[in-house]
Amino acid sequence: MTSTERIPATDPGALLGQAMAFQPAKLVLTGLELGLFRLLAEGPATTEQVREKLGLHQRGTDHFLRALAELGVLERDGDTYRNSRATERFLVPGADGGNGGFLGGFLHVADQVMYPAWGRLAEALRTGEPQAATYSGTNMFDQLYGDENKRNDFVSMAEDASRPLIPALVEAFDWSAHKSVLELGGCRGNVLAQVVRAHPHLDGTVLDLPQLEPAFDEHMVTLGMTGRVRFHAADFFADPLPEADVVMIGHCMVDWTDEQRRTLIGRAFHAVRPGGAFLIWDPIIVEGQDSYLRNLIRSLNLQLMTPHGVNYRLEQCVEWLLGAGFAEVTHRPLGHDVTLVVARKGEA
Repeated sequence: MTSTERIPATDPGALLGQAMAFQPAKLVLTGLELGLFRLLAEGPATTEQVREKLGLHQRGTDHFLRALAELGVLERDGDTYRNSRATERFLVPGADGGNGGFLGGFLHVADQVMYPAWGRLAEALRTGEPQAATYSGTNMFDQLYGDENKRNDFVSMAEDASRPLIPALVEAFDWSAHKSVLELGGCRGNVLAQVVRAHPHLDGTVLDLPQLEPAFDEHMVTLGMTGRVRFHAADFFADPLPEADVVMIGHCMVDWTDEQRRTLIGRAFHAVRPGGAFLIWDPIIVEGQDSYLRNLIRSLNLQLMTPHGVNYRLEQCVEWLLGAGFAEVTHRPLGHDVTLVVARKGEA
């Protein structure tokens, strides 16, 4: 379906709804910022109780809550409000024992960093420069990881984005055929720890910048995975990569230029042992899939947020992998608009 077919020519309301979609988005983000969903997790509350406990002005509070109820984020019974089931699971910290997929970390960064940057999209398109006020220059990760608050925000956002993919990743690849796995840019090891937990025969290593090692060690203690997954402090563009049967990287290649992606794939090829595989999962642009528009929008978000990042097409990824020497490349949807690409290395 073409873009002109999506919005009927005789319906100005549909076009206006698209253009003003930032308003309902900001309703949800503001509810999170104010602590509304955390408050209602303690029990239903009236408009006046919400206003008093959150320190809100009388003007606007009633309509704010009613609007959230109309969106389905809250449930309303007269003048009493409670969280919807989805809100309770995804917008309240610690719901479902902490494993339910809390999205607050990601949405906090979206509200504080992405939302203002999207207001400067025209400037980004004119200049090609990022618009996020989180760093300057081109060395994004050194600056993000050098500031504790920025590092914590980034780690929380990254884990919120990858957490829903873990069950599918655990099942989507034949881990039983391999003994060791190296995750590039694995942050605190949240993904790899769950893979190793599900497949305990695996010897797991996370490779990331040295600034993340203390956070990694602390997180492994929390997960009960100390000693099961190790940390290797390195820059995957500059330092030697340890060899492994499986090398994997997720939600990461989108941060770089095409030339840097080729370089990284080439380095990964040499790190994969003969008969092993290189796994990539990213919101790759695949025409004809339901994710196509959403991943085009994610690509623009990358331009706004990073010095180099822009999304890439599936055909490009396959070309890079075959060009590096991998013998076979397959792909499959992993869920949540993410595609898993598996590149296999031939036997020696």
